[in-house]
Amino acid sequence: MKVHLYKIILVVLSICFTSGTMAQFTITGNVKDKTTETGIPGATVIQKGTTIGTITDVDGNYSLEVMSAVDTLQFSYIGYKTVTVPIIGRSVIDVTLEFDFEELDEVVVIGYGTQKKKVVTGSIATVSSEEISRLPVLRAEQAMQGRTPGVQVTQLSGQPGEAPTVRIRGAGTTGNADPLYIVDGMAVGSIDYLNPGDIESIDVLKDGASAAIYGARAANGVVLITTKKGQAGRMTVTYSGYYGIQNVTKKLDMLDADQYKMIMNEGARNAGLTEPFDPNEISLHNTDWQSYMFVKNAPIMNHDLYISGGTDKSTYASSLSYFSQQGIIGGDKSQFERITVRLNSDHKVTKRFNFGNNLGYSHIVRRGIASNQSFNGVYSSALNMDPLTPVFETDPEILSQPPYSTEPVVTDENGNVYGISNYVGAEVVNPMALLEIQNGESRVDKIVGNVYGELEIIEGLKFRSSLGMDLAYVLYDSYRPLFYLNGAQNNTEKTSVFKSMDRYFTWQWENTLSYTKKIGNHTFSLLGGTTASEFNYEDLTGFNAKVPTTDPDNIYLNMATDTAWVATGGAAHSALFSMFGRVTYDFKSRYAFTGIIRRDGSSKFGPNNRYGIFPSVGVSWLLTEEKFIPQLGPVSFIKLRASYGINGNQEIGDYQYKIGRAHSELQ
Repeated sequence: MKVHLYKIILVVLSICFTSGTMAQFTITGNVKDKTTETGIPGATVIQKGTTIGTITDVDGNYSLEVMSAVDTLQFSYIGYKTVTVPIIGRSVIDVTLEFDFEELDEVVVIGYGTQKKKVVTGSIATVSSEEISRLPVLRAEQAMQGRTPGVQVTQLSGQPGEAPTVRIRGAGTTGNADPLYIVDGMAVGSIDYLNPGDIESIDVLKDGASAAIYGARAANGVVLITTKKGQAGRMTVTYSGYYGIQNVTKKLDMLDADQYKMIMNEGARNAGLTEPFDPNEISLHNTDWQSYMFVKNAPIMNHDLYISGGTDKSTYASSLSYFSQQGIIGGDKSQFERITVRLNSDHKVTKRFNFGNNLGYSHIVRRGIASNQSFNGVYSSALNMDPLTPVFETDPEILSQPPYSTEPVVTDENGNVYGISNYVGAEVVNPMALLEIQNGESRVDKIVGNVYGELEIIEGLKFRSSLGMDLAYVLYDSYRPLFYLNGAQNNTEKTSVFKSMDRYFTWQWENTLSYTKKIGNHTFSLLGGTTASEFNYEDLTGFNAKVPTTDPDNIYLNMATDTAWVATGGAAHSALFSMFGRVTYDFKSRYAFTGIIRRDGSSKFGPNNRYGIFPSVGVSWLLTEEKFIPQLGPVSFIKLRASYGINGNQEIGDYQYKIGRAHSELQ
């Protein structure tokens, strides 16, 4: 049993370091290619065992502030061997990285199987578990950021838990350009439920040829995620965790009170109007809205407990994790919490038959504020709110006048009244008051997994059957209190409560028959299979008004006293049936060929055009293994490949063909 307590110690030291109790130690240097002696841009430099790291610039130079002069640096780059160098008090460390030929013999996931990197004919990018563990990431998508060429991962906002946008080789189809996510063979709609610490590898099928094995769902690329498996040996227990704080590094420069009055007077003069402010009058307030809006030291933490082991007959890998992050805007009003539990196992019944499971459960609680809004948003209001309005109005004379005396003004938990502006337009309100009235919360319980069995009929010929499911329950609660932000944004009549319940269920049954054979220098494999899946969705929502309490944690639909109940519900259903085949061949790992064909039938399309055929072909040639290719000095690996493939997109509304037929009949 081994518990990585040193990681906790390092986190504590890093907190002490950032607070100024330890002096920073700066290391600079250069990272070069050993053969070409040229700098390597984008190489990763990290203080081993911590999350402190950087990347090299276009010339291979780096600068890194570490916690101690007695530690170790780790240098790595895709396709090169990782190098570890002790610091030993040095301030300048230069390293050279050597090309990793062994990496080419590693295997990548290609969909319904694996293949050596050296003979892959498609375009596939891979992220390993070691790369994922180097930097703390909230979501699995972030692990691909900067590590997968051709894959663009963009964070749309700083909202905790918000899904980034993933685009593989640019925007694909219209409407929905998200890639298809496959987790342990199971197609899932999103991967926010995954704990990044459970991931063994991420393989991205970028081109049409390699993605064609998934046919009508592969138009935007495919992301294959494999979770960790157990290894034979005694039980090992590993703990890793971190705790950090988040702060805004830079705020926008805004006008202070005097500058604001000057600009407003100038604008009025230019418009031929009377100046609204006396420049000689002393400003009572000079509010820096950003300093109030941004939370100081917003916490972020993660705890992972991983247990694995087994025998030659049976192995297991299980994990328990907890992640929590609060937003730098809103604090606990913009919070993401995730608890995950995972159990993967594999059991060998006989020499030719084995079975196992990949099963994960997650519980997610998400509270958020509206993000990326041009108007009526917290951040946009903070940038547009005048500095003359106080965060809290404390003047008794002003509080005794409208609207403070006549309207349901917003107060904090201590009863302090938020200020109302007299100088800005209807779309701008006190951002702190806007934060106070936002209290929506969603809770997700999700189970994703599969059970499988594999039988080797004869040597090299294997039959595999897998039954998987994706089941999710989503609950959302929201409460709308009485409030008055300004004349255009208010709710002065009655409180209301809203609740929704959603159920998503997908089952998937896959069967494959594969045969692999090597004859001399010739290696070939054949794959054939079928996939059947069905998606079902239903929801129920309720709304009512006049709630007699203001505590959002104790508000339920049956507490509302209004008679105007609103209840709605809906459902959706779709199904997919597919047949596919693949043949791969290589000679001495020098010449390689891959051919794929898939036939998909989707209920989203009409009976006259329900099925689609998706073929692909790819070839590759490893030139550097040819005897007639001369030694090219610094060039040690040259591979030519070409491919062609057709992918499809079934992500349209259900039964649109019936809606179109109904419209035509009405006309």
